[in-house]
Amino acid sequence: MYLVRLLLIILVTLFDSVAVIIHMTFSKSPDFHSFARRWARRLLKISGIEVVVEGSENLQKEETYIFIANHSSLFDIPVLQASIENDFRIIYKKELEKIPVFGYGLKKSPYIGIVREDPRKSMQSLELAIDSIQKGSSVLVFPEGTRTKDGNPSEPKRGAFIIAAKSHKPIVPVAIRGTYEILSNGIKGISPRKVRVKIGTPIREIPQTRAEESALMDRTWEEVKKLLNQM
Repeated sequence: MYLVRLLLIILVTLFDSVAVIIHMTFSKSPDFHSFARRWARRLLKISGIEVVVEGSENLQKEETYIFIANHSSLFDIPVLQASIENDFRIIYKKELEKIPVFGYGLKKSPYIGIVREDPRKSMQSLELAIDSIQKGSSVLVFPEGTRTKDGNPSEPKRGAFIIAAKSHKPIVPVAIRGTYEILSNGIKGISPRKVRVKIGTPIREIPQTRAEESALMDRTWEEVKKLLNQM
C-alpha cells in the first residue's frame, strides 16, 4: 500500500508543479500560496496524515510574521502549508531546484532559495526574505538548518533571527510533532498517522543589539521546545 501512496504522491507533485509553472508564467495576478495549500492537502490526504492544529487563534490573517519551527521531516512543509492560513514564503536549499519539474516549479515560485556554502549568497537570500516581509509576506524559517537526525530539536542558527532583527516583524514559534516518524522508516513510514502542530503567541520584541538578538533567539527556541513538550 505504501508503494501506491508513494506513486500517487509523485504524480500529484508532478501535476501540481506543472500547474504552478503555467500559472506563475501566464497569470497576471499569480497566487502561489493557494496552489501550495492545495498540493499540501492532497499530499497529506493521500498519505493518510491527519493534522491537528492548536493556536491558530494567535494569528491575524492580515498580519505579517516570521514563523520559526522545528524541522523533523520533509513532511513539515506540507503540514505547515495546510495548517497556516497566512501567505508565507519558505527559505529552501537552492540545490532542490535540480529536481526535475518540481525544482523548476520552486524556481518560479516566490519562495527563497539559499546557497548555504556561500556566505555572500546566503546573505543575499536573507535580504530577499527581509524584502518579502516588508512587502507584506510572512516567512517560514527552520533555524536548525537541516532536519533532525533523532527527532529532537538541535541548536538553531542565527540567520532566522537576522531576518527578525532587520524586518521588525513579530516572531511566531511553531512546534511540529509526529512528522519525524513518517520518513524515519523510509517509504514504509508513509502510512496513516496523526501529526500535531502548535502555534505559539507572537513575540513582538525588536532587538536593537547583537546581544538582544541572541537573547531573542534563545527565548524563541525555548518557546518552540516548550510547545513540543506540551504536545
